[in-house]
Amino acid sequence: MQATPEGRVIAWILLILMGLVNAAGYAFGLYQTYWWFDRALHGYTILAITLWLALFLCAPVLDRRAGRDVLIVLLVASMGIAIGALWEVAEWGFDRIASGNAIKGKHDTILDIVMDTAGAVLAAFLTLRLTRVPVRAGIDAR
Repeated sequence: MQATPEGRVIAWILLILMGLVNAAGYAFGLYQTYWWFDRALHGYTILAITLWLALFLCAPVLDRRAGRDVLIVLLVASMGIAIGALWEVAEWGFDRIASGNAIKGKHDTILDIVMDTAGAVLAAFLTLRLTRVPVRAGIDAR
């Protein structure tokens, strides 16, 4: 399968905006000003990264033949959830080597993972919407 031209544009826009919003969060103290900013950004960041990876790296090797959509959703969502889990490990490691409080306790970590999961699942469904099966001899594209 391959990303649609629309999908490629959307993935790049989401990824660039993700970087800008993350930078703005630190530059303007948005994490401290708005309690919900960290939650929303976790979901959005994982959505943007997962969708980009799914469309640009995974799509060429995934197969959308009949009955495979569920498998693709599970695979893409799992990739995004894994990225979120690695981010939480990185926050924990940062707290071990630097004087900071990135992890903010178990409650914060669990809510971050929940938002990461929501972003990953949304990215998985968007992957189906923003990809197509290439036209081959005798086979219609989706």
